Amino acid sequence: MERNRQGAKAAYVLLTIVMVLWVLSPSVVRRFNREAFTEFQAPALHLVGKGRDLARYWELKSRNTEDLVAASRDLARVNAALELKLAMMQDLRDENKRLREIARYTPPNTFYTVVARVGLRETSSWWHRINVRKGLDDGVRPGCPVIFGDRVVGRVTVVHKNSAEVDLITSPAFRCTAFLEGDDQGRMVVVDGRAANSLTPPAARVWNIPYDYSIPAGTVPKVVTTGLGGIYPAHLVLGTLEANLRNAQDGNFKEGVLRPGRDLFSLQEVTILVPTKPSRAEDLLSGRYDELQ
Repeated sequence: MERNRQGAKAAYVLLTIVMVLWVLSPSVVRRFNREAFTEFQAPALHLVGKGRDLARYWELKSRNTEDLVAASRDLARVNAALELKLAMMQDLRDENKRLREIARYTPPNTFYTVVARVGLRETSSWWHRINVRKGLDDGVRPGCPVIFGDRVVGRVTVVHKNSAEVDLITSPAFRCTAFLEGDDQGRMVVVDGRAANSLTPPAARVWNIPYDYSIPAGTVPKVVTTGLGGIYPAHLVLGTLEANLRNAQDGNFKEGVLRPGRDLFSLQEVTILVPTKPSRAEDLLSGRYDELQ
């Protein structure tokens, strides 16, 4: 019994010494250790993701041939419809380019896309985050928006060599400006994530809603990005606004709950929008503030 007590005491002493050394060590050392640990576990995370993809492949491989033929026939119909839409979009793109040349309009910052598979999900009550299997080697940078279709998923916060961490729109670290559907005056609101327990569905908060705003009858208003700040393109869907708006503490505005446009924790693949030219907002998010002075 006495030996067990001494062993436990020695373990507590060792833990205390390690914690003190960690707190007192320079931030450079802590950052290096964190980055080294992330790169150490990256192959394991990639292996888990590839194993999941392989299991899905063999699941589809074992399906009935008639089901595969029917799925291929449906996919051919969808592809034909999409080809028509692509032709229409190309005509609109050419017309838009011609009008911009006539008006001498300077286009906003453009993006190129990086498709990434989701490798890991962190669904704690404080941090709603996913880890994707694309990083610095693929051109991903901190601050890049992450979408699925026309829906906002989150924002890249930390980038490693072959992976990146994405804060979802339900994470307390997420914040952006938005417009409400049905507000003809185009007044700006703010969207940020909120902490929640694991038993409730993830959600975000919409605040700074004008006091005279009312949800149009029979509709579920969408919340879309404004395009201001140089991070998120305009008119991307953040989610829908719930009907039960409540008064804010100051009494001049209202706030409500935003439900994401997608089930964030069932995503298998996302798209990262990488700006062709780093914006000022991206420089601030990546910590290059001193270079901007």
